[in-house]
Amino acid sequence: MPLHIHFVGVKGTGMSALAQVSVQVEGAEITGSDVSERFFTDAVLERAHIPVLNFAEHNVDNADLVVASAAYGEDHPEIARARELNIPILTYPQYLGRLMSKKRGIAVSGTHGKTTTTAMAGLTLLQAGIDPTIIVGSDVPSIGGNAHSGKGEFFLAESCEYRRHFLNYSPEYLIITNIEFDHPDYFKDVQDVISAFVELAQKVPANGRIFVWAEDPNRKYIQSQAPITSFGLSEEADIQAREIKFHDEGSSMKIYAFGKYLGEMHLHVAGKHNILNALATIALCLAIDIPAQKILESLCQFSGTKRRFEHVGMNGGALIVDDYAHHPTEIRSTLEGARLSFPDRRIRAIFQPHTFSRTEKLLDEFSHAFNAADEVVIAEIFASAREKNLNTISASVLADRMQSQGINVRFINSLKGIEDYLAQTLTPQDLVLTLGAGDIYKVGQGLVG
Repeated sequence: MPLHIHFVGVKGTGMSALAQVSVQVEGAEITGSDVSERFFTDAVLERAHIPVLNFAEHNVDNADLVVASAAYGEDHPEIARARELNIPILTYPQYLGRLMSKKRGIAVSGTHGKTTTTAMAGLTLLQAGIDPTIIVGSDVPSIGGNAHSGKGEFFLAESCEYRRHFLNYSPEYLIITNIEFDHPDYFKDVQDVISAFVELAQKVPANGRIFVWAEDPNRKYIQSQAPITSFGLSEEADIQAREIKFHDEGSSMKIYAFGKYLGEMHLHVAGKHNILNALATIALCLAIDIPAQKILESLCQFSGTKRRFEHVGMNGGALIVDDYAHHPTEIRSTLEGARLSFPDRRIRAIFQPHTFSRTEKLLDEFSHAFNAADEVVIAEIFASAREKNLNTISASVLADRMQSQGINVRFINSLKGIEDYLAQTLTPQDLVLTLGAGDIYKVGQGLVG
């Protein structure tokens, strides 16, 4: 009899990805349960023939293993029933670590850029015929969704630092895109964040390899028995981009590896941050002996991921774009990329802060992140279920701080109010860019709906 694994909260992006690859990696029979509300992962699970049940304690009665989403605690009826029946229960990161250990692990970590870099690397590995197993935190059209069940020897996974979850993994190859202070509801300060990445790097074996951003001031803390390769735009980087030219929503440049010219790279995704994501991908793929020309050809075909500068549609000539950016660095990079790609449009940034703790701890950084926008609209904070202390700050405080600096900003506390304001003031030359990890994307959908 095959192993029966039941996923509690299977519609989550990460959980649905794990459920899909478990059929291949574990040879398991998979069931899952969740709320009735429909998400993009419903279609993904339907394609994978994974049944989604309504929550009920009897769903776990015949399970050999339960994988539980972090959204649900011990009082959830299925989790409580599994405890009663002594069925093993693993969290998402624990189970991902179990799956990765069955193959040669590639972990993509970092404060920003994990999803796009994982997607870029996944596409390149697939097109090189390596057929990896892939877990990525978004819908990626070029790899067919948020996961790929490969038959090859590699297991590529987006790896989050929150609560040190990525310490459940033991990768052979590790990308660290950057290290900054984030998740202030868990990490005390940037040194606490750095310590987590240091611990992860020390898990990489001597026959593995680590890839770090050359210009990251915190890269100096990364020590490992494994060799370290750097990527970036400086002369010190092992993998470099030179003679960069920005055009439309992309860029072209010359790529060098350890001083040797590899060829021209053409990207069709905007911004300097995506060049760095591509350089990390090149560094990884060269290390596992994919020919340079094949890597550059694959990256040219990369078209982006869901909620990463995703074109939502048009409204009377105005372009509506959505992006997941929710940290000051991500916002700044996304807006700078938008300015390079659309120099003649009026950029209207619609930002919904995500979590009270992040807004409060990074208030000053947020207030300086929108300089590339012509207008900023601030929505009220999107709360997270993981926060205990709510309503410690209002997003209006951020708007006031920005206004005092001369930024053209307004605070509108409801999404409906924001949508109405934009609908009344749109012009054909506008670029409306919704930003945030909550439900701010609904504003853009409303404008094109």
